[in-house]
Amino acid sequence: MLKHYKTIGMIGGIPPTATVDYYQRIISRFQERTGQRELPSILINSINMTYMLSLIANDQLNELVDYLSEEIFMLEKAGAKVIFMASNTPHIVFDQLTKRVKTKMVSIIDSTVAYAQQNGHNRLGLFGTEAVMENEYYQDGFEAVGMEIITPMPDERKFINKIYMEELVRGRFMPETKSRLLTIANRMYAEGQIDGLILGGTELPQILRTSDFEDVELLNTTKIHVERILDAAIG
Repeated sequence: MLKHYKTIGMIGGIPPTATVDYYQRIISRFQERTGQRELPSILINSINMTYMLSLIANDQLNELVDYLSEEIFMLEKAGAKVIFMASNTPHIVFDQLTKRVKTKMVSIIDSTVAYAQQNGHNRLGLFGTEAVMENEYYQDGFEAVGMEIITPMPDERKFINKIYMEELVRGRFMPETKSRLLTIANRMYAEGQIDGLILGGTELPQILRTSDFEDVELLNTTKIHVERILDAAIG
């Protein structure tokens, strides 16, 4: 009987590959942490990523809050007690969402900040979509606890966003793309002496690996997020 474990609700489909990754990780880590072979209760609401991204691109953030709130309400009505969004990008309106919904929501930003603090990081690079790299929500979270976020150069940010949307979210992981990402990361280390690189996009860990770097720790935000989700669900 798993009645004492909270039902987890996922806003997924943003994109589908990340949804599958979260689903598999939650099940695997749940079983490892509880020592049980049973499966956790997970509700998935797979939403329209294209529509969500169009709202962000057009700076329609109030409409984004309305849209995501309604999708979260569906999970609440279905019985979810711990809710999360399986993507970094929509966390641009996370604070507004927490004021709308009653159920506990677990932030990928807060989870990553806590992990970085616990592991002694000071200066971290950040890869992700343009919304992640160019808005302040990651920077604000880290600066509030005395850590610094370094983002790529403007042309590098455009490249990362382009390949993210055209390749990574479609499950395409090209060797030449990986090579360019490594070049950007190595430049940031050489010039800025970053001690960690936040993979602020849930597809990035599928193209960049810890073994690709010697002096920089990769912070897999999906992996970090899952642990905090299970903290809330297992209690």
